[in-house]
Amino acid sequence: MTAIELFHLRRARDKPRAVALLTEQAGLTAQAALAVVHQAVGGGKPQVSVAGDEAAARRLIVALADTGFVARRAAVDHFDAARHAGLALDAVLPRCAPGAANAAGAALLAGDWAEALALTLQHLQVHRPAADADRLRLERAAIDTGLVRGVPGRV
Repeated sequence: MTAIELFHLRRARDKPRAVALLTEQAGLTAQAALAVVHQAVGGGKPQVSVAGDEAAARRLIVALADTGFVARRAAVDHFDAARHAGLALDAVLPRCAPGAANAAGAALLAGDWAEALALTLQHLQVHRPAADADRLRLERAAIDTGLVRGVPGRV
């Protein structure tokens, strides 16, 4: 099981679809899923456990982004978003173009791990094929840390 937390992002949200996703992929009843959605809209960060592996949680996170909600792995079981992103960046940056690595490094030095991850991922999405291992690693880190925001063309 992987715990995710859900919170709202945009004014325009597809609440019925979010409820359907939570019932289908997180195994919640319709009433419980609606309560989670309402809590997120109200400014809360409700947590939901997703059965299966981390890939199942990532699929739900990505699907929820299309409904106007942001989700990410919850800070349970020793999950730390900054550390998770940092480990992915540490593994990938040595193989990136110097300009991209320098920009990401500057963001990391400023304490902005999210910007560093976003910059590096954007660079890899332009310059590497979709099946590239480094690109896939950063895409998974972006999903896990809540950087998926339902913007077309951006993971």
